[in-house]
Amino acid sequence: MNKEEKIKKEKKARETNKLRGLRTTLIILIVILLSLISFVGIYVKDKNQMSDIVPDFILGSDVKGNRVVQLNVEQDPTITLKNSSGDVVATGTEEELTNQGYTDDMITQSNFTKTSEDTNKPEVLTADNYEKSKQILINRLKTSGVTDYKVRQDKDNGNIVVELKEDTSTDDIVSTLSEVGKFEIKDSETEEVLLNNDDVKDAKVLYNNTQSGVNVYLEIVFNKQGKEKLQEISKTYNSNTTTEDTTNTVDNNTVAENEITEADLNTNETTNETANETTNTTTDGTTDTDSTSSKKVDMVIDGTKIAQGQQFSEENATGTLDLLIGNGSALSTDDQNNKLQTYITQAQFMASLIKNGEMPIKYKVETNKYIESPITVDLLKYVIIGLLAITLLLFIFLIIKFRVNGLLATISNIGFVAVILLILRLTNVEVGIGGIIGLALIQLLNYVLLYMLLKAVKDKKENDKIMKNVLVKFCMMAVPAYIISIVFAFNSYVPIYSFGMVVFWGITVAVIYNLLVTKNLIIKAEEK
Repeated sequence: MNKEEKIKKEKKARETNKLRGLRTTLIILIVILLSLISFVGIYVKDKNQMSDIVPDFILGSDVKGNRVVQLNVEQDPTITLKNSSGDVVATGTEEELTNQGYTDDMITQSNFTKTSEDTNKPEVLTADNYEKSKQILINRLKTSGVTDYKVRQDKDNGNIVVELKEDTSTDDIVSTLSEVGKFEIKDSETEEVLLNNDDVKDAKVLYNNTQSGVNVYLEIVFNKQGKEKLQEISKTYNSNTTTEDTTNTVDNNTVAENEITEADLNTNETTNETANETTNTTTDGTTDTDSTSSKKVDMVIDGTKIAQGQQFSEENATGTLDLLIGNGSALSTDDQNNKLQTYITQAQFMASLIKNGEMPIKYKVETNKYIESPITVDLLKYVIIGLLAITLLLFIFLIIKFRVNGLLATISNIGFVAVILLILRLTNVEVGIGGIIGLALIQLLNYVLLYMLLKAVKDKKENDKIMKNVLVKFCMMAVPAYIISIVFAFNSYVPIYSFGMVVFWGITVAVIYNLLVTKNLIIKAEEK
C-alpha cells in the first residue's frame, strides 16, 4: 500500500467514525428524550392549567387495597304511604322511608295510610334471576370503567359479594350496585308508562363546551321499537300543542325552560334543579306556572324523577334524547361553587343504570368495607429502592468490566426501562404485585442480554453479525417465558394478569430495542 492509498484509507476511516459518532449522539439524545417523556411526562396547557397528557400508572387492588361490598337480597317488605286523598306519597322499605324522614311519628301526624308487600316476591327468587342480576352488576362495573374486580354469588340465596380496587371513584361505583335501574318515561298526570328499559339501546355521557362553561348531557339512545314510540310520543307531548284556553297558550317567541329538542334538552337551563317547574309566558303578558296547555312527561329512575314536566318542541325522529344534567366551569374544578364534576358523576350514574337494564331482584348493601393491602406504600418504596440499588451495583460492574461499551450499555438500559414504563402507561396495564415482580424479572433478563452482547463482541471489530446471533440465541431462550406470559395475560386474577402483561411487553421490547439501539452504540465504541 503506497502513501496516497494509506492517506485515503485514513480519511475514509475518519469520515466513518464521524458518521458513527453522529449516529451515537443522536441515539443518546433519543434515549434522553424517551426518558424525559416516561419519567417526567409531557405537559401541555389545558384550560389555563398545565396537565400531563401521558396517562398515569394504573395500580392493581393488591397495591391500593380492596373495597368489599356485600349485597343481600332484600328481605324487608316494601311499604307504600298514601295521603287522605289516596295519592301515593312515598314507597320503600322501612329503613329507606326512615332515611327520607318518614318516621312513625311523622306518618301518624300526617294521617298517612301504610300498606306493605313483599319487595321480592317468591316467584322472582329463581336461579335464572340470580344469575341475571349478577351479570347486570358486572356490566355496570364494566360501563364504569372498572377492570380490577371480582364478583362472587351464593347460588342458593342469590347474595353477591363484589370486590374492587379502592380509588377516588369507588364510592360512586358502589352507589350503582344496589339500584334496580328501572327507567321509565311516564305521562306526568296519568303516570302511564310510555317508554321503559326494554326500549333502550344505549346510554352515555356527552359534553358540550359553551361560553358559559361545559354542558353535561345524558344521551339516551332507543332501539327500533323505542324509536318508533318516541316519535309518536313527541307528537302528542309537544310544547306547540295548544288548547282552546288562550290564557295558557305559549307565545311562539318563548321557549319553555323544560322543553325537549332533538339536539339539546333543556339548553336554557344552567342546572337540572330548575327542571321541576315550567314557566310559560301567555299571550297577555302574564305567566302561568305548570301550564296545562299541553301534555308533559316525566323521566324516572327507580321512582326518582330525573326530569319532570318535559315537553318536545318538535317531532323526534332520531331515536335519541339528550338530557341536560347541568353546566359548570372547567377552568377551576376546585371551586366549591363549581358543580361540573358533580354533574358528570350524576350523568355517569344514570347512564350506567339505564344502559345495563333493570335488575329482576332488589338488593341492599349489607356491608361496605375497605380492606387495606398488605403491601403498604412505605414497604413498596423500600422494595423499589432496594431493587434500584442492586441494579446500580450490577451496572457499575458492567462499566468496570467493559469500560466504554459498559457505559453505553448502561445508557441504553435507562432508555429500555423508560420505554417499558411508557408502554405500560399507554396500554393501561394494571401494575400490581405481579407486575412489579415482572418488571424486576425483565430488568434481570435485559441485563443478562447486555452482558451476553458485550462479552461476545469484546475485542471484536466485525461485531454486527455476532450481536445478531446473540439476539437470536436470546429469543430462543425466551420462547418458553414468552408463551407463559401470553397465557398469564388472559388470566382474570390481577397479580397473574399483571405479571403476564409486563413480561410479554418486556421480552418484546428487549429484542427490538437492543437490536435498534444497543447494537449500534456498541459497534461505535469498538470500531472508533
